Amino acid sequence: MLPLKLSISGLYSYQKKQTIDFEELTNAGLFGIFGAVGSGKSSVLEAIGFVLYGETERLNNRDKRSYNMLNLKSDKANIEFEFLNFEERKFKFVADWKRNKKRFEETTSIERLAYEWKAEQWIPMTSADATDIIGLTYENFRRTIIIPQGKFKEFLELKGKDRSDMMKEIFHLQRFDLASKVGIAQSATRTQLDQLKGALSGFEAISSEAIVALENEVVAATSELQKDKLELELVENEFQKMTTLKANFEDLEKKKNHLSKLNVEKVAIDALQLEIDLFEKTERNFKSNLVTLKTEKTALEKSKGNLISTENQKKLIAEINLKRQAALEILQPDFNALENSKNKVSDLESIEKTVTAKAEVAIIDEKIKVEEALFLESEKKEKDLVVKLGTIQTQLVDVKKNRLDTSFIIELGTWYHQQLVLKNNLEENNKKQDASQKQLKSKTDAFLLLELPFESWKTVLKTKSETLTLEKEKAIEKRTKLLVSKQLVQYAVNLHDGENCPLCGSQEHPNVMQGEDVSNQLEIISNTITDLVNEETKFSLKKAECEKLAFEINHFQEQLKVISAERESVENAQKSHLSKFIWKDFDPKDSQLFESKKTEQQLLEKAIIKLEENEKELRKEQEAIALSLKNYNTTKGELQTKKAAKSGRIENELSQLKVLSFMDYESISVASIQAEKIALHAKNLKIAEDYQIIKEIIAKENQELATLTGSLAAIELQVVENEKAVAQTAKIIAELLQEHYFSSVEEVRTILIKNWDLEAEKEKVKLFSVNFLSAINSVSEAEKLILGKTFESKLLEEKTTQFAALQLKYETQLGKVSTLQDNLKRIQAAFAEKAELLAQYEVLETRATNLGTLANMFSASGFVNYVSSIYLQNLSDVANVRFHRMTKNQLSLTINSSNEFEVIDYLNDGNSRSVKTLSGGQGFQASLCLALALAESVQSLNKNDKNFFFIDEGFGTQDPESIAIVFETLQSLYKENRIVGIISHVGELQERIPRSINVVKDADNGSVVSESWN
Repeated sequence: MLPLKLSISGLYSYQKKQTIDFEELTNAGLFGIFGAVGSGKSSVLEAIGFVLYGETERLNNRDKRSYNMLNLKSDKANIEFEFLNFEERKFKFVADWKRNKKRFEETTSIERLAYEWKAEQWIPMTSADATDIIGLTYENFRRTIIIPQGKFKEFLELKGKDRSDMMKEIFHLQRFDLASKVGIAQSATRTQLDQLKGALSGFEAISSEAIVALENEVVAATSELQKDKLELELVENEFQKMTTLKANFEDLEKKKNHLSKLNVEKVAIDALQLEIDLFEKTERNFKSNLVTLKTEKTALEKSKGNLISTENQKKLIAEINLKRQAALEILQPDFNALENSKNKVSDLESIEKTVTAKAEVAIIDEKIKVEEALFLESEKKEKDLVVKLGTIQTQLVDVKKNRLDTSFIIELGTWYHQQLVLKNNLEENNKKQDASQKQLKSKTDAFLLLELPFESWKTVLKTKSETLTLEKEKAIEKRTKLLVSKQLVQYAVNLHDGENCPLCGSQEHPNVMQGEDVSNQLEIISNTITDLVNEETKFSLKKAECEKLAFEINHFQEQLKVISAERESVENAQKSHLSKFIWKDFDPKDSQLFESKKTEQQLLEKAIIKLEENEKELRKEQEAIALSLKNYNTTKGELQTKKAAKSGRIENELSQLKVLSFMDYESISVASIQAEKIALHAKNLKIAEDYQIIKEIIAKENQELATLTGSLAAIELQVVENEKAVAQTAKIIAELLQEHYFSSVEEVRTILIKNWDLEAEKEKVKLFSVNFLSAINSVSEAEKLILGKTFESKLLEEKTTQFAALQLKYETQLGKVSTLQDNLKRIQAAFAEKAELLAQYEVLETRATNLGTLANMFSASGFVNYVSSIYLQNLSDVANVRFHRMTKNQLSLTINSSNEFEVIDYLNDGNSRSVKTLSGGQGFQASLCLALALAESVQSLNKNDKNFFFIDEGFGTQDPESIAIVFETLQSLYKENRIVGIISHVGELQERIPRSINVVKDADNGSVVSESWN
């Protein structure tokens, strides 16, 4: 990521809009943001992280983030950030929120938007999460790109698992985690192997020998089958002829019998035809008139029935109406007294409430008595606790008299501890001196083996180097001349008149050069140059070895001087410390008496603590009792208030009585009063409801009587009309009877009443006629087939027996051949399947072995952790290039078996120790080198042309010399196309950085940004 521009307004101390042009800063390679503590420097980095990810180190969602991040003098906040990602695509992220105008402490929700620069305009994006755009999550962004204050050493001190997880995400190491895929493949392979084992267990009897034996059986059985087939075909032909003749004789007899039956049926069929003709004639002339007559008679009977029914209904309703009017007159007195009865119900309800309230008042009086008893009991407990507290306070005063002054114990203990530290430091110094002397002797002995004087080895090697260089230059110059001569001779040989010269372009060559062959000389001089180069290489290796050993010898000599100075310093410190021992009752060389006193005081302190805890518990109990007393008073007051309210309610209910007297009901139970009230109320409802229902029914009956009177007149008219229609239709039927010679209507009805399917009967007659003619023809045809032939059943029986025996023999042999062929095919297929299964089993067995090896490799993320450790070690190697220079080759970073960083201390025999033992300055140096290495690795992974890195802290822990080394390191990054920004209040750094901005916090305008170049 490469920042381009940032604008902030309304965020923390940034009251008015401030814009930072990062392009001016990043062009300088190394730039800074400076200002006093609290000026708003760190808010710049926080704004970038928040607008990109919606996260901040200082606050989370539960901290009312939108309110606390908003400047108290501003009504709204805005952050806009433009940058290029690793693909050189340009993006802008925006964050906005406002203050509620009516309620100062409330704000709108924070709205974050993202845009991409396309086609000369900002195009909105669907998501405002920068993870995919930058290629880092927020956690890893603040560890590798922008490192906020207080988080600089986080990566260095992360636990092994957390750091491995971070490496997995940054470098996509999860692609190496193939455990699940291997497990799935392994499970599938095991399942397939088990299936193959089960399948192969059914092929144990299958072999090539079994196939050959079965093939021989098939050939023999097939030959026998052919013989049986020929014999069967001869007999079958004769059998078929005799069977056909028998069938023809039997068929003729059957057809003659059938014709005889049809002749018998013909008489009945002829009679049926006559009956059908009579029915059709009668139906045509009489059926419709008879149906009409029946319909008209039915209508007449119905209208007469309606007339009688309506007259009876009218009479019945009139009688019921008279009875209802009599019932209404009986109910009238009760209806008139209904109002007085309703007042009684109201009075009974008031009496019920009064009786209930008086019972509640009695219960409240009982509760007040209980509360008074509890109050007296608590008062007694409080007095007992006061006595116990007095006893404990007296004991505390007595114990504290024997307690020594805490500062005395601390001062004396500190003196003894410092004495022990100085003694240990002196012993450690002796070990360092011995180790450095051994190392110095080892390196000096190694230098003597090079056979060079230690004081002047540089001069000797320089002279030798110059001599080799001069000889090589002369040899190269001679080889060049020989090569030119050889090339000119080659050109001269290839020149021909009319062709262009490759040097001058001329087509005429009057004086062609003649030269000798220099190939042998070239070979000799080339070998000479090769020898010189090899000698130079050996010389360079020897020089490098000398430089390394000389550096190490000087290093250990300097180390011995430092150790000697440290020893002298420790001895002086011991003398000075001894002079500060002022405690006469104790021995400076023996701390046993002090330890005894210290233990005694510790026991005394425990006793004091226990007494104080007892006192605290009693005071808590005293407070609880006091609270109880207060609660009793409160409860008593509340009960008296409830009693007064209930008494007032009783007086109010008694004042509302209209008809009844409370004295008459005072001794009656609430349940009885309530039952009387409910019964009276139900009676009142029934009287009102009955009176209203009877009135409505009488009105409805009167209306119904009027309707029935009108209906009777209409029905009488309908009866007369129906009688006329019946007489007319009867006259028409009488005329038809006379015309068709029927004696009565009953005779006609007898014919028509027959229940049959006329069409089916007609079809039956027709079908019989067709069958009768067909039977006559069939008999004639059958007689022609057997004309001149005879049939003997005994011969057919003999032939049938012979045919059946031969057919059984053939079918048996055919079944045997078919079974043998099927068995042969099955065994051949099984043999091929067995071969294929065996081949598959061998492949799967090999695969299972290989998958087992892979499963062991990938189990418990072992391979991923291994790759992660390689990446971490590579990071350490890159970081050590700068860390060695910063620590003057005294310290180095490495990775232990748990993937945690440790530091190798060359001043202590190269032993490793935890990075947590580094001083603040050394920790900053290690973290800086690691952060630079991590940023370079991440950004090279994303193929950035320019890599950006921001630091917010650390320089205050460095001495002037260390600052110079750090600054030199940061400056060298610009040559490596790296861009580094720092945030600091150290003024010395600002003077040495080419481009910077200053942040000043103004009382009226908030944080204001100014540029050093303007």
